[in-house]
Amino acid sequence: MSVIDQFSDPAFGTLHRQVTRMPALEAFVKQAEVEQSDVSTLPDTAFAWPSERKYPIHTPEHAALSFAYSKVASVLPAEVRGNIVKALEAYDVPESTFAEQAVKEASDENDYLVPEHRLFLVKTAAQCKRAQDDVVAALPRLDLEHRAIACGNLVKKADELGVELRPEILQLAGLVVSSTKTAMEWLEARANRLPTEDTVHKLAYMTLAKGLAKGPAELSDRKGLLKFASAIAELDEQTGLDKHYDRRLPDALRTVFNTEKQASKSVDLGGTFISVAKLAQLPASFWEDLGGKELSDEIAPGGVVDQSKLATVVDTLPLDLKLTLRAQCR
Repeated sequence: MSVIDQFSDPAFGTLHRQVTRMPALEAFVKQAEVEQSDVSTLPDTAFAWPSERKYPIHTPEHAALSFAYSKVASVLPAEVRGNIVKALEAYDVPESTFAEQAVKEASDENDYLVPEHRLFLVKTAAQCKRAQDDVVAALPRLDLEHRAIACGNLVKKADELGVELRPEILQLAGLVVSSTKTAMEWLEARANRLPTEDTVHKLAYMTLAKGLAKGPAELSDRKGLLKFASAIAELDEQTGLDKHYDRRLPDALRTVFNTEKQASKSVDLGGTFISVAKLAQLPASFWEDLGGKELSDEIAPGGVVDQSKLATVVDTLPLDLKLTLRAQCR
């Protein structure tokens, strides 16, 4: 069961929505310290749900935060809710702290870089520029998958709004070429940072590095590289090296996507990225067979494929047509 509280809320997206609905809550909890390390150091009695170590209630502010999160939990044992309420009563937290006001949901999910959690609203060029800083600041609270989603969608928004992004966003989106030499060096650096006796994890890092040595100098298969980054992230978490991200080590995504050389323009076809140049080689008759004359006229007016329109149009195709297109390219 996935339960979100203040220690597991990606970039505090849920909290943002709750304080928007309950304005007095924001002022009450603004001094609360939310450190991920507390999850492992606090005693079980500090949580309203001890067995799951969820919903901390060891301070008035945390009890208030836990109550706010509990209000949006789909399934929660009555005992857990009762423990939170008892804590609020013990701390004498006024009920007015949770007074709600009507909130108008004016934005579509697609206006957010992470639609699942409604994080990082981007509808204008100004919001797009600010989102670069917002996403980077939130990286410690985003897992690797949501980092890639946020940055990948930010790249799409920037393209639509005519905004030039910093190279690091393209790195985090997995849209740059990977230097195998640089990635190997960072993997070897990880192995060297581990205690001598940790032979298991040292060998794991070196095995990944040797695997890269067999390949070309540069790699651009985004899907495969993201899987490779996930493997590194898992090892980093097991060894505790993730605590050194952005200080002594680049995170897993920057380790793999480690250049500023943008990969060729490509389109996501059901999880596989195919270059626009390759798609442009398909004749106009193929596009008509795929989606009818209307699609052919849009992509190849006059029988000549228009590369400037190709990526935009293909990106809007339904999944079944994308999969057919992917099979054809293979």
